[in-house]
Amino acid sequence: MNLTRLVYYSQRNPSESMDAQALIETCKRNNGRMNLTGMLHYNGDHFMQVIEGGRVEVSALYHRIARDPRHSNIILLACSDVRERMFPTWSMGLHQGMDDRTQNIYLRYFSTDVVNPETVNVESLLDVLQDLSVELAPQLRIDHG
Repeated sequence: MNLTRLVYYSQRNPSESMDAQALIETCKRNNGRMNLTGMLHYNGDHFMQVIEGGRVEVSALYHRIARDPRHSNIILLACSDVRERMFPTWSMGLHQGMDDRTQNIYLRYFSTDVVNPETVNVESLLDVLQDLSVELAPQLRIDHG
């Protein structure tokens, strides 16, 4: 089985209710069954997510997300085969908000803490998400599969 990593960006649809706790519980349950792992950053306005797993499973999940009314303007930033997972033990890690520490992590890799999905360097975005997972681990809602 090929191991695939997909990265997307989307805006939150403000006309849809959003319960991050319910979302992460659903991710944990569904991703565990499909051997998917990843990291989700949600700042209240947009989502950035890395999904890792089998090609068919990652594709199916992405298409489900693309149909989810909580998302709008979804942009596929990258999808490729990889040798190993970045988040191998997490059915899904969730980071919410944009406090000073999070802004400082963004500013390590970008000229601003606002991500432009049309010009973002995906490798730098992956570095941001990894740093968030490592440096802010005590604050993260991490669900091990």
